[in-house]
Amino acid sequence: MSWVLIKKILSKKIKSLNLEGAMKLDRLQQDWDKILSVSLGKNYLKRSKPIKLKNKVLFVACHNSVWANELRLKEKILIEKNQYKFKEIGIESIKFIS
Repeated sequence: MSWVLIKKILSKKIKSLNLEGAMKLDRLQQDWDKILSVSLGKNYLKRSKPIKLKNKVLFVACHNSVWANELRLKEKILIEKNQYKFKEIGIESIKFIS
């Protein structure tokens, strides 16, 4: 069986099971610290984690309300600097929660 056929079958199965959102969130969770480091600096590492993706809104759990507010102020920078990654996943805004 060719890889093209396997990819096509898996893609259809993922869509039929409605797992696309979960896969996108997983990919983002894996890249989150790299995204923060490149966009905002290493001081922002390990302070937050994406927890949910719904209706093009990414929900991010933060260590505390101070970090939630700090990241909220940087939302536009995060989206602008990571426009390709966020557009690929379908994110238009981020909600930071503590």
